[in-house]
Amino acid sequence: MDINGMKYRVQKAVAKEDNIQTELLLIFLLEGEMTIRYQEERYQMKAEDIVLINPGVSYEIENTRDALYGVASFSMRLTTSVLENRHMIFYCNSVVDEGHSYQDLRDIFFQITAEYTSRAHQTNCYMDSLMLKLLDCLVENYQLNQESMEAYESENDARMREIMQYILANLDQEISLNELADRMFVSTSTLSRIFKKSTGVYFADYVMQLRVKTALGLLKYSEQNMTQIAMTSGFSNSASFNRAFRKVMGETPTEYREKYRKAENEKEDTKEKQEIAIREELKQKGYELGKKERTTQVWIDLNECEGKKYPKTWNKMINIGPIWDLNKANVQFHTLQLNEHLHFKYIRIWNVFSKNMMINDGKTIDQYNYDSMNQVLDFMVQHRLKPFLDLGRRPDTALRSDGKEVFYEEQYIPFASREHWERMVDDFFRHIVDRYGQEEVSSWIFELDRDCIHEDNAPETRLYQDEQYDFFNAWMYLHHTVKNRIPEAKIGGISSIVVKDWKFLVNFFERCRKENVKPDFASFIVFPYDTYKSEEKQVVRKISQNEFNEENQLREIKRLLELTGLSDTPIYITEWNNTISNRNYLNDSCFRAAYLVKKIETMADQVDMIGIMSGTDWVSSHMDTVGLVNGGIGLLTKDMIRKPAYFAVDFLNQLGEYLLDKGEYYIITKKESGDIYILCFYYSWFKRSYFLQEEDVDLRKCSSMIFEDESPVHLDFHFENLKESGEYYLKKRTLNRQNGSILNEWGKFQYDIRLTRQDVKYLQGISFPTLSQTKTKVINGNHTLDMKIVLEPHEVSLIHIFNRK
Repeated sequence: MDINGMKYRVQKAVAKEDNIQTELLLIFLLEGEMTIRYQEERYQMKAEDIVLINPGVSYEIENTRDALYGVASFSMRLTTSVLENRHMIFYCNSVVDEGHSYQDLRDIFFQITAEYTSRAHQTNCYMDSLMLKLLDCLVENYQLNQESMEAYESENDARMREIMQYILANLDQEISLNELADRMFVSTSTLSRIFKKSTGVYFADYVMQLRVKTALGLLKYSEQNMTQIAMTSGFSNSASFNRAFRKVMGETPTEYREKYRKAENEKEDTKEKQEIAIREELKQKGYELGKKERTTQVWIDLNECEGKKYPKTWNKMINIGPIWDLNKANVQFHTLQLNEHLHFKYIRIWNVFSKNMMINDGKTIDQYNYDSMNQVLDFMVQHRLKPFLDLGRRPDTALRSDGKEVFYEEQYIPFASREHWERMVDDFFRHIVDRYGQEEVSSWIFELDRDCIHEDNAPETRLYQDEQYDFFNAWMYLHHTVKNRIPEAKIGGISSIVVKDWKFLVNFFERCRKENVKPDFASFIVFPYDTYKSEEKQVVRKISQNEFNEENQLREIKRLLELTGLSDTPIYITEWNNTISNRNYLNDSCFRAAYLVKKIETMADQVDMIGIMSGTDWVSSHMDTVGLVNGGIGLLTKDMIRKPAYFAVDFLNQLGEYLLDKGEYYIITKKESGDIYILCFYYSWFKRSYFLQEEDVDLRKCSSMIFEDESPVHLDFHFENLKESGEYYLKKRTLNRQNGSILNEWGKFQYDIRLTRQDVKYLQGISFPTLSQTKTKVINGNHTLDMKIVLEPHEVSLIHIFNRK
């Protein structure tokens, strides 16, 4: 098939010579394994991997193992027409790219392969539409923006990209290296050297090879004469075409055409038979049915799989907010509920030295009022809640983000000098030890975070006024104070952002090691943001398009600690969520529930503590928060309705002490009693269109949000050698958009903000996951049990398998 410059074919992989092509290629490995050598790198492809080959770049297939692959190709003439002469750069390589799931492209490829296999339609219209759909998906979701290109490219890479664009756009016209050098503001010799180093050939030779490559297709398949082919391929006349062709191919164009057509006539029957054989093979393997429902099969032999200890690092601590909020009865009530039902041990609060607490004015020494402080800490000690006190300077909470600026409130006391701050710190620790006792305070956690919102060493970041201000000196003083007064207590820091503050953090932790003041833990803030400078040189923070941003940050955290000689230091993720915005209704949705479970599954065993941001929506209550939910980052609404994210944590807490297995969509655990708990989850990432809008997501946008993958996931579980025979019960709790979603239930009230107290109580009671139970008999010799689960996007299910004997 070759209609309007689009082709799709399926073939078995064989090792090939280097190949330069003038088309845009997408290679989709249907099954088997093979390696593609491309741009001096080798990519080992496995089933369903996708690699894009840009026009004008050589590639080679090697190390093939029963590989069957499809190739979609688009001519430059077609892409130029479709893209309306705009130069777009695509990056599409599922082998190494962690920023996309690639499921959108895979689904289209399976549709194309189905049509290629069955040829069910009488015309090529349907296949053409699928090919254009593939190209559209590439444009919409895999195009590199300027920031992304800068991340992938060096300066020479960028120049090579511009050169290739110029060559391919003008291949059938006169191409001048001098003209190109002038356009790029470099000398001709410099440009020639860059090109030779990148491609291994001189500029003129490369252009000649591409033109000859273009001519090959015309010689094979067209009836044009040599002069016509020469002009179409970009040669000035047939004589120059003949010379170039003989130099590249070792024969004249006429000889090549005659030899090819003679060989083709002899091979025509063989080629047709091969294509028919491949189509028949595809039919036998079910490819004509399109993409089969994704089924993940999980096989567990309980005799061979005893499991390993599974640390629950996600429920050790919960963020509540500024300490002043814990003076409020509603926040206290929410905190007690979170502790009782989700079992958070530590309650993290900040802005201890704030204007609201009225401990000191920052200008007076030895005059401190702890009345408000005592009320908060008395409440916590009385209810056996352990404080996690951040003594640093930070905004109370993020209100919203417009992409260029984050809006905060701040209440920190501006201490007049280093002495004022240090005397305050000394007296504070003397006070809490005297009031609550050494044993009690020894179980608390203390932290000095660094304000990583503002620019380094800006007045807004300083704990006290001092021309020689050094954050490390303040942290070291706090460390010595804690270790001298309550040596068993933990003191760490500095809750910074590793990708933003890399240089500062390297310096800080290296000084810790040199001064022998090793922190008890290294704390970091992890939100999925990319930071870069705009054209106006402003620092811009945008939600990352990389689906695996948090995992990448965690790798950088570990690299940082290893680099600074502190690799054995416990890692605390003190603040984490899918967004910092308190006006984003995704916070109230099932998306966030699936997001929390998925990310905890990947991070839980790599860190020592994860602090979800945050426990209650009271952390950000303002004049505009008048709805039942308002897009806040709490697990509980202001009316104490449990959000889907709350149930996600509840499900995680019910998992057993031993991990048997985990995968992309499941976690399987076992308790001491032998009961099995399976947590199934299906998390789908955003479509690219999400990143083009403001971060605050309103109800209308939330309800119409489109994600990368909307098809269901099928899980087949098979357990062997269960403890006993007899009747087993399968108790299932299901959280999805229809069950347990406050947004869905509130939507049935048309999102009315004037609800009665009875209405709110009704919604409190109905916004719960469904509960069902079935039973099955296990009587055969291997004590086997089989179970099938189907998940919709952003569904989370907890299955408890037990025997009542």
